[in-house]
Amino acid sequence: MSAGYEFLQKTLLQARLNRLKHGDESRDDSRPVTDWAMIAGEHMGHLLGAIRVQDWAEVEREILHISGPLLELHEALRRNGLIRDRKE
Repeated sequence: MSAGYEFLQKTLLQARLNRLKHGDESRDDSRPVTDWAMIAGEHMGHLLGAIRVQDWAEVEREILHISGPLLELHEALRRNGLIRDRKE
């Protein structure tokens, strides 16, 4: 399994865990794109703090705490018609 694939699987799992722990499906499906961006941004600060003190386990956790909301942000943008799927 490639590292990229593993990261994407972990991101999908993180997004599911976030929904189970912090929200409910209908609320999260209608959450504004700005909310998802702010959640990811908040965790970016945590990531930078972990890097600063060289806490590599926390760095890994915060990367996923950022990528999960970024995935949700992307889905919210698609749902609202603000971006389209690319056909390659």
